[in-house]
Amino acid sequence: MVANASDELIGTWVRGWAEARGYETRHEGPIHAYRRTGQDAEHWEYVIHNPNAEQLAALATALNEHPGRRVTAFTKDIDALVSQASAAGLELVSQREALMVTDMTVQDVEPPRLEEGLHWEEKRDGSHAWVSLHRSSDGAVMASGHVAAIDDYAVFDRIVTAPEFRRRGYGSLVTRYLASIATESDADEGLLVASTDGYELYKYLGWTLLGTMAVLEAPNTQDGHERVGHTA
Repeated sequence: MVANASDELIGTWVRGWAEARGYETRHEGPIHAYRRTGQDAEHWEYVIHNPNAEQLAALATALNEHPGRRVTAFTKDIDALVSQASAAGLELVSQREALMVTDMTVQDVEPPRLEEGLHWEEKRDGSHAWVSLHRSSDGAVMASGHVAAIDDYAVFDRIVTAPEFRRRGYGSLVTRYLASIATESDADEGLLVASTDGYELYKYLGWTLLGTMAVLEAPNTQDGHERVGHTA
């Protein structure tokens, strides 16, 4: 049985995702926030689950006061969210990512076997683990990923396959390796944010959609900062 999206679950994802990048975080009730490395003090990004009209209005006020900020909202009803956000004075700038969950109790406890000529490299630091798949002949990194054990969850992140090695199943191998590491913790469920390109892979691997990630900004936000997604 897998979880439903909630304020607590979203906060757990933010912690695991942001800690892996060394981002500063804040958690105030249902509103979570992080600041990316290198951004100034004004560039906080809010994260919230299924916001209501009052919360969107308050966030719109904050974004208008601080044009460099934005909101990521998790929802199962994107049309309703966009309508409420528009009424609050916010506009949708992206819905290309989705939050997914899987049952960790059914994952393999052993890393997947590799064909000849490939090898794994692994690094651990406390509750975080990074793995990479290499071609042994020249050490080329073919695919890599990260997982963090946060409370009862395993937060998967940055699962990337190098362009020249895509569509060969290497991303799946990395995900399975990370899952085998996560089974060593007390995690009951796994969380990850998938891009539209990666969604089908994770669905094939048994992950379940929890909701769409909608990125909202105040109109005419032009602060010169690149808008990076959550899977990069």
